[in-house]
Amino acid sequence: MNCYFFGTFNPVHKGHVEIAKQVKELLGFDRVIFVPAYMPPHKIEGTANYIDRLNMAKLAVGDDNVSDIESKLKVPSYTYRTIEKLYQDNNNKRVNFILGYDQFFKLESWKEPEILKEKIHFIVIPRRFENGQTLGEGAFKYFKNKGYSFEILNINFLDISSSMIRSFVENNLDIAGLVTLEVKNYIEEHRLYKKMAERKFV
Repeated sequence: MNCYFFGTFNPVHKGHVEIAKQVKELLGFDRVIFVPAYMPPHKIEGTANYIDRLNMAKLAVGDDNVSDIESKLKVPSYTYRTIEKLYQDNNNKRVNFILGYDQFFKLESWKEPEILKEKIHFIVIPRRFENGQTLGEGAFKYFKNKGYSFEILNINFLDISSSMIRSFVENNLDIAGLVTLEVKNYIEEHRLYKKMAERKFV
């Protein structure tokens, strides 16, 4: 049984990798498969192109643990479209789907939330606060009453973000320890996340 980890992965970092590793180990999945967004509906400035983001994900977790499914579907890359395809491929069984606390609570603003509710089992990674506490079951009562299928998995992982890494690169700060060595080398070789003027003349 597989689990899916959707995201822009701009870039993929060690926090992502650690979440996938712990979800796999704790819940006994065969694989956790990263699904980089092909054309996110809310693309942010500075997003690396799809091929670069796909390649970095493969470098971080291996080719077999990355799917390019979104490049084969209609755009923009709404999650429900990808889920419908995965659901169909999985003999109409719910798709196991890793999602952070913040995004989980925005689910009903996503495109076609009823499809997501019907076809996904969410594995929710709660936000960890400075005092080490996380939100408990009570905070998710609304979604349970609405019929969403989910479980809360309290795990430890690096509290970093892709935006932090992009900022570090743009300001010539070291990102060692935040991404794998292979991803770090890829970013440097392809001059990703540098200012446009700097990219133009290298």
